[in-house]
Amino acid sequence: MDEATPRPSTSSDTDSFESGRASPIHGFDSSAALILVPDSEDGPSSSAAFDFSSEDDDTEDESDVQLERLRNSAIPPLSSFSVFLYLLSPYTKLGALVLPSAGLPLKVGVPTLVLFAMLSAFTRQIWYMLARYVRRADLEEIVLETFARGRGKEGRRAALRQLVRLFVGLLRVSVATLYLRFSVDILLPYFPDVLSIPSRVIATVILAAFIAPIYAARSLASRRVVYASWVSVAAYAAWFACTTYMHANRILVPVSEPTSLGKLWHGVPAIAFTFSTSSSVSLYASLKGTVDRVSPKPRRSHSFKLLSILSVAVAVSLTLPLVFFEASPKPPQSPSPSLQMTSAALGAASLLLSAPAIIITTPALPVPYSARRAVSFPLSKVLVYLLPICLSLLPRHVFSVGSDIVVILTFLSTYVVPAFIHITIHNFRRPLSIVIPPATPTVSRPIAPSDSRNDELLQRKERTLQRRRLGRRLIWDIGVWVLLLPIGCGGLVWAVGRELGKW
Repeated sequence: MDEATPRPSTSSDTDSFESGRASPIHGFDSSAALILVPDSEDGPSSSAAFDFSSEDDDTEDESDVQLERLRNSAIPPLSSFSVFLYLLSPYTKLGALVLPSAGLPLKVGVPTLVLFAMLSAFTRQIWYMLARYVRRADLEEIVLETFARGRGKEGRRAALRQLVRLFVGLLRVSVATLYLRFSVDILLPYFPDVLSIPSRVIATVILAAFIAPIYAARSLASRRVVYASWVSVAAYAAWFACTTYMHANRILVPVSEPTSLGKLWHGVPAIAFTFSTSSSVSLYASLKGTVDRVSPKPRRSHSFKLLSILSVAVAVSLTLPLVFFEASPKPPQSPSPSLQMTSAALGAASLLLSAPAIIITTPALPVPYSARRAVSFPLSKVLVYLLPICLSLLPRHVFSVGSDIVVILTFLSTYVVPAFIHITIHNFRRPLSIVIPPATPTVSRPIAPSDSRNDELLQRKERTLQRRRLGRRLIWDIGVWVLLLPIGCGGLVWAVGRELGKW
């Protein structure tokens, strides 16, 4: 259809769109006013790569190209266990470690943590539905389909592609820098300051050299990266157990004070950063890339929604008690030096071992071809590795301002961007396809009474289905607008005002 009218709802009604694309509507010989289109999610076509199915050879070739591109990317097809690992890992990092020093009362901390956990799962669901709707399991392609769809927009598409890569690369390098800097802050008291070189520089170089072999891996499917990520999550679990033990025995929990972090790392922003996410679309694509096309129906373990909900549930169970620890009265007994060192080592390990997985997925830098030919090693990969090291050595006052900027960027990418894209593509863009019932053919034979009864029954079922979907669409639309306006825009205004000292 060349001309179409935008629908008023902002819902990602993917089932109806996929049914319209996957099921040809011409060729029906029926006098019924409504036709029953099978749900493509229950059929065999849902096991195709990326859940994209079509009878057109061009669409099948395009799906093959996307699958080949996925296999050559930094996040190739992964098993469901690995996808669950990378979905859970961001929740057990820097935000969780600073929760004991967030300074929130219990009546504020608990509902805030539950709220942002639900919002994190909600935004992942938005990305999942956007990928299914545009049939592009890639963040760049989703942005291009939203803001530069159609022919004659090659210049805008190229500019948007570079902008997305710049934003993603900047955010991932910044988060890796935070992890490295905070790891050094935790371990710095245990480094001797006897050399002419500052101990911070020595600690940074040692920790960066420790993760270099892991970063040398090509993708997240490498065993080194997978094992390091599992050890990182296990180190956080051990840190959490150690913290719980000290709290249960009335021992003063050694709080990792964010001395290098800015003013936004206290209170609600710390919880918002704890449940920030990234690579949701890429992980969904990697999960769908492992589904066998011959299989009639994917296994339940390959459900992205299920893995996302499980990761959020596990994260809540590993972070919610920290809010209670912070709100409880301070125990009088101090921890022993060995116990305090153990807690610091586990916290630093949970951050440090997850940094390679973040840097590996950073887009390549636009290095000139002549510079790449002049060296025998991957210059862009080396520069991406050196950037967090250099940035983590910035002066404290400069780094604290940069850390606040990272909090704001992470908040935007997690909670604002998916809602904004969702509303734009469904409210201000033409729908990708429209399901039109076939023209009622001229029937020479009389309509039997049984046909009329079947037609009436089908219409009654359709009206019931539409009422159910209308309720879901209304709830979904309200949730997306609430996420964008009061939470997203309101939180951004508050963060900027707090950074400028207005409140």
